[in-house]
Amino acid sequence: MGKKNVINNERKSIGDIAVIIFRLISLIIIIVCLLVLYKWHQNNMENNSIIDELGEFATLEDNSKDTNEESTEENVQETVNEESFRLSVNFNELKAQNSDTVAWVRVNNTNIDFPVVKSSDNNYYLKRNFKKQSNGAGWIFADYRNSFDTLDKNTIVYGHNRRNGSMFSSLSQFVGNSWNFENENSYFYFATESASYKAEIFSVYMMKASKLTISNNFSDEADFQNYVQGLKELSIRDFNVEVSNLDNIVTLCTCDNTNKNRIVVHAKLVEQ
Repeated sequence: MGKKNVINNERKSIGDIAVIIFRLISLIIIIVCLLVLYKWHQNNMENNSIIDELGEFATLEDNSKDTNEESTEENVQETVNEESFRLSVNFNELKAQNSDTVAWVRVNNTNIDFPVVKSSDNNYYLKRNFKKQSNGAGWIFADYRNSFDTLDKNTIVYGHNRRNGSMFSSLSQFVGNSWNFENENSYFYFATESASYKAEIFSVYMMKASKLTISNNFSDEADFQNYVQGLKELSIRDFNVEVSNLDNIVTLCTCDNTNKNRIVVHAKLVEQ
């Protein structure tokens, strides 16, 4: 009997130790999850603060006051609502804070309203914000291959899809049923140091990340036209926007919530 009691006591001790270890592991997991959640929230708050600070450097200006001075009030109002605004950006102030600044993108009726930066690779701003501080939310950045002295045929801009709806998350609405591609929702604004553009959307789609290839350099006009036609064929709808060999385009790209797919928006640049 004494030997059985010893065995039982040993089993009980082992069981108690296993319970203690399980509880310790569970506690560690909870603490780690709380720290990750806190850091995620802190990163979002830091970026929101930066966005608020930078917002004053980009405004929509009404050109109709200069170009339609003799128009009737009714005609001016119609122009103001649809065609007359252009994005004006104080790049001197932005570049004083971050010399990597190359553009600004504003998408109507979303919270996408950011300066665009560019580094020597496509990794730097994945984990850094506009102030070059470590930040899991990253920032909105242009493909390192793109030139902004003279725009390439395709300017590519990336951003994270954050679950709190920040950065490029709003692009996910474009591939759902909630987005109405009419009037001001059919275009967005894009500005560089040399020009301000209205970007007319001509293709929207979602594709597996492993299959996605976005080109910014083309061998000739036919190569560019074939590329544009391919983008239109991928689109979830026909936008009825013509893109000629004389046009340049801009591409906005983000991931979906699974990170297995990419949401892509292509638009023709029309200088204002």
